[in-house]
Order: sequence, then structure tokens, then C-alpha cells
Amino acid sequence: MSIAGKRMLLLGVYGMEMVECGGALHKNVMAGGVSHASILFAGSKMREGLEKSAAILGCSIEYLGMDTGTISASLEEKMQLVRVIRSFRPDVIITQDPEHCISDLDPGRRPAMTLILEAMALAGRDFGLDQMPDLKPHRHFSVYYMTPEHPNCLVDIASAWEKKCEAMDVLETQLEFIAELAEGTEEEKQYTQLIPGFSKMETRLERGRAMKRLMDQAYHLYFGSTGHNHVLLSENYRKDGMFVFEQLI
Repeated sequence: MSIAGKRMLLLGVYGMEMVECGGALHKNVMAGGVSHASILFAGSKMREGLEKSAAILGCSIEYLGMDTGTISASLEEKMQLVRVIRSFRPDVIITQDPEHCISDLDPGRRPAMTLILEAMALAGRDFGLDQMPDLKPHRHFSVYYMTPEHPNCLVDIASAWEKKCEAMDVLETQLEFIAELAEGTEEEKQYTQLIPGFSKMETRLERGRAMKRLMDQAYHLYFGSTGHNHVLLSENYRKDGMFVFEQLI
């Protein structure tokens, strides 16, 4: 089934989320749509990799410069995020899963979720019109939660898989961190068994790339290939609200 491109906005908490949703974002661009990522938290080193990833995926990207320790869904932060939504006027918004973020111990995820939900609600109301008179309210968008605890839809990313992997490979700071976390652990020994030549890899970056590729392959195979869903490589999402069809498909 051929689908026309949309205006697709990722409200990302951390920068890697752009690549985690890279299949959907890239396929949208390939269908003639526009994909844009707005990232709450990303340090200067991470931004270098994200710029390269965005170019590979065909996305535009911006950084909101918020702080993981001080984010509080303040009036200023709400205004900042509402401006993003009203400026881009998306058909589709992708963001983190409200269920998953509660138990995820990345700092800032919980207050970021409150901020994002409030901003999506306020973007379509008579909020902040005096401060941004050039931007009209915008409420007509679908919301999808990425990598959710309870997915209800899959996106076939087979045609975007190589681009997604290429975009992940240039996030060097994050990949080195993944390898560092595993050093000296039982987990590292298991990677040696699962990844050919792992013990001979000399740098954290080389090991991190191999580890993340294995993780991603396992994750993106799981929901489709083991669930009788007639798709091999997929990204999983949860649509907020009901699906509405003209007819059953």
C-alpha cells in the first residue's frame, strides 16, 4: 500500500531517539514527506554525531538546550515546545512512551514527559498567543509513542535498515559509552561469544558499534518475526487513541 509523505515531528528527549525512530523518519522522507527532530537534551559532542545522522536519514534537527537535572515543565519550557509544534505544524508527532519513561532511569525523562504532553495539549489551545502572535494554534496531529511497553503497530523498516544502521554508526560518543558500560562485566564475556572477532577489537568505538548492531538487530526482529506479524525488521510504536479507517484493510 503506497502512502504519501507527512510532516513528521520527533519530540526527542535524548538525541539517540532520532536514530531509534530512524526507519519511520527516513521512510517518510523517501515518500516525499518532511521529517524533523527536536531534541531536549544533547551535549556538544553528541550533537556532532547527530548532525551526521540527520543528514544520512534526510531529517532536519534542532536542539532545545534543556538540562536533565533542572527540567521542570516550567512556563518558559512549555512556551519553547509549543513554539516548535506550531512552527512545524506536524501531521504526526513521535515521542517517548509515558509508561516506559517511569521506570527508565535516564535522568529527566519523567519531567520531560509531563512537559511534552502539556505542550502537545497547549499547542492547540489559546495559549501564549500574545508571545507568539505569528503562530496559530495547531492541534490536528496523530501521536505515536516510540519503543513502548505495549505496542499496537509496527513499521516495516527493511528498506530503511541500512540507512538506520549507518546513522547509528556515526553516534560515536554514545557507542563508546555503551562499550564502556560493559567493560569487565559478565555481559562483555557474552558479547565475545556472540560477536565474531569481538575480543580482537581494540577500541571502544569498534566494540560499541558491534554491540549496538547486535542489540538493534535483535530488537527490530523480535516484534515482527517472532509475533507472526508478516514483517521481519520493524520499529514498534503505540498510537495514542483509536485507529480510524475508511474501510478494513
